Amino acid sequence: MHSRNTSSRSTNKRKYIRLKSILPVEFRIIGPADSPWQQGYTCNVSEGGICLETVHLDAAVLHQIGKTDIEVEVSMRIPLHRPPVKARAKIAWFRHLDLVRPTGSLREEKAPHYTLGLQFTEIAYADCDRMLGQARLLSVSTHVLALAVLILFLGFVIVGFYNYRLRIDNERLVDRLARAQQEETGIRDAIGEINREKEMLSQQMKQYADGLAGGRQLSNEYEQLVQREARITDRLRLLERQKSDMHQTVVERMHQWLKNHQNPLTGLILSFEGDVGVIKDWAFIYDQALAVDTFLLFDNERDARRVLNFFKRKLPPAPPEPENFKGFPNAYYYDSGDIAEYTVHCGPNIWIGISILQYTHKTKDDYYLPVARVIADWLITIQDKDPEGGLKGGPEFSWFSTEHNLDAYAFFGMMHQLTQEEKYKTAQKKILSWVRTYAMIPHGKDYQSPPINRGRGDATIATDTFAWSLAALGPEKLKQLGMDPEEIMNFAEEHCVVRVNFTRPSGVRIEVTGFDFARYANMPRGGMISSEWTSQMIVSYQILSRYFAQKERVIQAGYYAEKARVYTGELNKLIIASPSAKGQGEGCLPYATLENADTGHGWSTPSGTKTCSVAGTAYTIMAIKQFNPLVLN
Repeated sequence: MHSRNTSSRSTNKRKYIRLKSILPVEFRIIGPADSPWQQGYTCNVSEGGICLETVHLDAAVLHQIGKTDIEVEVSMRIPLHRPPVKARAKIAWFRHLDLVRPTGSLREEKAPHYTLGLQFTEIAYADCDRMLGQARLLSVSTHVLALAVLILFLGFVIVGFYNYRLRIDNERLVDRLARAQQEETGIRDAIGEINREKEMLSQQMKQYADGLAGGRQLSNEYEQLVQREARITDRLRLLERQKSDMHQTVVERMHQWLKNHQNPLTGLILSFEGDVGVIKDWAFIYDQALAVDTFLLFDNERDARRVLNFFKRKLPPAPPEPENFKGFPNAYYYDSGDIAEYTVHCGPNIWIGISILQYTHKTKDDYYLPVARVIADWLITIQDKDPEGGLKGGPEFSWFSTEHNLDAYAFFGMMHQLTQEEKYKTAQKKILSWVRTYAMIPHGKDYQSPPINRGRGDATIATDTFAWSLAALGPEKLKQLGMDPEEIMNFAEEHCVVRVNFTRPSGVRIEVTGFDFARYANMPRGGMISSEWTSQMIVSYQILSRYFAQKERVIQAGYYAEKARVYTGELNKLIIASPSAKGQGEGCLPYATLENADTGHGWSTPSGTKTCSVAGTAYTIMAIKQFNPLVLN
């Protein structure tokens, strides 16, 4: 031990900096017969001594401690330091206080509490420095921890406020777009009515000679209509500019909504946000394919790869032979990647293959091409079992779907385009032969029954078969098959278009026109709009418009472009703000305008009044961006 000069360094304790700290201490009274060691904790330390607390003192120690000139030996343990700090000190002061504490019953008991002030008489300089250094560290750490907690709390408050404002801003933006679209629809209806009145007045004015009173009155009425038309047309132009800016922002946020619902571990995207039924945690593989295509439209290759990586991981390092591949199940749990629906259909697998080929075509990266090849070769093994070259609904099914075969036609064509392998061209030709035999029903100009069957021997109306016949085959190919693409679209519009009242999350009811899943007149539920299938029809109208533009048939090109514009506007009314915290109010679309309703094709719409759909949102983006996923653009 090195002796401290207590007269110069310890007599006036207040001149030393006291540091609040908690360090374990053992001490005992030094005397003719040393007392047993007692335990306590420091409540502060200084260069001149320590203040310690304890709740237990030996009776002999307690008897001696009040005497003068009592010297104690101190051993102080410092965490992560060895050996302990050793010192000698004298008792400068002593306090005894009984604290009252509850016992768990109605009674209370007194508990002893002792506080001692020790003034060092001997302590090694190195030990004193270690003790003070640890005390300073504990003091600083406490303040740093408190500051960190405060910063973290403020961070949560700021982030929470930012997310709240973001959600409110997104909700207002989506509602403004819907209101603007509703106003635009009203203005265009008013302009249409004015034009009809102008036409009627023009016919009446021809009956009067110049200068006659009746003719002048009709002329004045006509001029008033022209002026009214000019005023509301100016309003329409302003509204269109405002809507264009809002629309672009909303579409960007619809893309963000898809990103927000992608699981960081699996890469899968929740198919139905807000669903309260069995499928609330499911990720349907068809939806994953649509999400990949949508990500590519925004040059978001990273998130597209995250989806495709899931399917790449599901295959062994060496891709299986076609006969050993069983197909991807229809759905997985989006958070764990476990199988949610064990049914295997050809169609959803085809769409995964299509999304891979779209990725490969856009990025020139063939990393995922082996997965598409496994799917394509597996489909050929199923196709080979049908003498007509058609594709069953799945390996365990006997029914044939026109939709699946149209998908396969597009997929095999893409595979041939990218690989130049003849087997895929052959498979595509077989599919086309099957479609011509079992799906296409030429009727000339008067379709009383569906021009496209839903499947082999199945004349049920399915709106998507009309849209996808144009998207997969194209108008030119349809004409070669004896089909009229315009009549196909006219039939769909005549039998499947519905006008419904849709209640937005804000409670506002709005009238919307769009396409049902089936012939609504035959459905007890009444009319229901599918956002996805309406988008498919929009894409087909765009295809027709471009086709006629190439033929320099300007009137028909404009007619179908206007059809696409009108139905795209109607979809704007269905865009709602995401209902979840994760969605942050970003724009998305419900799967349909009715919940838990029969589509007419063997499944029902999701449950929940504010359910957002990956398929509805993704396909709406494709329609807005005029993207046909069934061809390599």
